[in-house]
Amino acid sequence: MEELSDAGSIPACSILPNGFFEDSLSILFFCVKLLSMEKIVETISYEKVKEYDYIRDFFGDKKVCMFDIETTGLSADYSFTYIIGINIFDGETWQIIQLFNDDGTSEPEMIRVFQDLIKDYDVLVEFNGDRFDIPYIRKRMGHINRKYSISLVDNFDKVVPFDLMKCVKPHKFALGLPNIKQKTIEKYFGINRLDMYNGGQLIDVYLDYLSTNSEKNRKLVLRHNRDDMEGMILLGGILSLEMLTRGRFEVNNISVKDKNGVLYLCIDANLERKVLHDIFTSAFGCSLEVKDSSVKLQIPIYVGAMTYYFGNKKNDGFTEREGYFAYTLPGYIGEAALYKEKAGSKDGYIMLEDSFLSNTEMVHQYVTHMIDQIMLYKGV
Repeated sequence: MEELSDAGSIPACSILPNGFFEDSLSILFFCVKLLSMEKIVETISYEKVKEYDYIRDFFGDKKVCMFDIETTGLSADYSFTYIIGINIFDGETWQIIQLFNDDGTSEPEMIRVFQDLIKDYDVLVEFNGDRFDIPYIRKRMGHINRKYSISLVDNFDKVVPFDLMKCVKPHKFALGLPNIKQKTIEKYFGINRLDMYNGGQLIDVYLDYLSTNSEKNRKLVLRHNRDDMEGMILLGGILSLEMLTRGRFEVNNISVKDKNGVLYLCIDANLERKVLHDIFTSAFGCSLEVKDSSVKLQIPIYVGAMTYYFGNKKNDGFTEREGYFAYTLPGYIGEAALYKEKAGSKDGYIMLEDSFLSNTEMVHQYVTHMIDQIMLYKGV
């Protein structure tokens, strides 16, 4: 336990409700206890997490921290925060920092320390934090500020939030996931950890700790959050999906294959970093296979005549051409001309001619779009 007595600390006595204490001795005791937030720091062996650590590759030179909270309930109106877990990269390895409300009264100081820390970072990575953790902390800050007439500074707007869950949710069908819970995703990526309790079960364990000062209960709640924080570092592997769908690969071969009388455009590419789980999925006659750093994409080819429309209507003008055309899923906004079977169609075709095939940028735009749309497919 460490006493936080720096000049920036919250004056404990200023947050007391009127009539809370009857004598100055009680007030003095409360002031000391409020500032007794516990801070635990652990350095994680980089060898243990380097296979999963995509954070620095994905965000480049940006300063990134992660966070997760433990609360005594889901409603910020009727519960409070008792642990804030933070991951930071110190230039050589990851550190887990836990701010622990070890006396039940240190929530304001715990939130102040957290908010003071994040202002120095560019990106704040969380898991479902956009929906829960950030709104919860903000609401608790509002309650604390109003009830105790203090001013906790909100620095969430000074850092860009990045929710790892949102990187998985759109691809749930393509990845074959039954749900997008953190433990489900961890298992998908081969992360296996033993957790005897969930967050809900540990609420009573924490409250019992406040009453009994049980060291066993203290270790249980801290261990759960600590493992969640290490799990978030490992969940950085989720960013391999973002790197795939955002086009962080190099196309190295394009060919045409005949399968039972149907022609396919076959594209091979190499990812910047490998995916942590093989991907085999398909949509609209296209197939996508990703294994380690290898990407194989197959797209059906139409042979015949197609029309390029100058507008959304036939009356706007058009031109017809004959040749080989690769199917294109809706939403394509690349530079290649989009041919269609009829005006107004959402999907279309790209003509496989030298002006396209020899243009590295146009091919990359097209392949990125197709992979992104296949990964977004939710089934019929």
